[in-house]
Amino acid sequence: MNTAPEASQPEDFGPYKIYERLGLGGMAQVHRAKKQGIEGYERVVALKRMLSHLTEDAHFVESFVREAKVASMLVHPNIAQIYDFGRINGIYYIAMEQVDGFDLRKLLRFSNQTNEPIPLGVVLSILYELCDALEFAHNFRDETGQPMHIVHRDISPSNLILAHTGHLKVIDFGIAKA
Repeated sequence: MNTAPEASQPEDFGPYKIYERLGLGGMAQVHRAKKQGIEGYERVVALKRMLSHLTEDAHFVESFVREAKVASMLVHPNIAQIYDFGRINGIYYIAMEQVDGFDLRKLLRFSNQTNEPIPLGVVLSILYELCDALEFAHNFRDETGQPMHIVHRDISPSNLILAHTGHLKVIDFGIAKA
């Protein structure tokens, strides 16, 4: 398995420069990356790359492709947006919105360590935005108008990002069912 490159030593991956690792799961790793284009165009993204040893397993490839397709349809303020999907040198990737903030797990740990409850207004705001995002996904209709009944199936504190703007972003539709 590849180790995360140092911030001063970015890795080239197609049009992306890969920086520090943000997360690692059973199927993929996520890095902060920057897409570079013509005339100095740049966009910071969270780049999710399938683990190389899984690219030959049709089940994992199918699951990764399904995640990209499902999540790319869901354009909502509380769902991290998908910008790009592809394969470079046999490695599948999803480029998505890089949310500046932290996951809910970090807030829960902080609350526990300081023995201070999370303010009710913050809890209610998180719950409202989470429910709004999940309702949108569940009621989403495809281009023919057919309901897709998307269910995330992995709502956990690590998949809920609290942006520095104060809003919630749901990430990782990897095991979503449509």
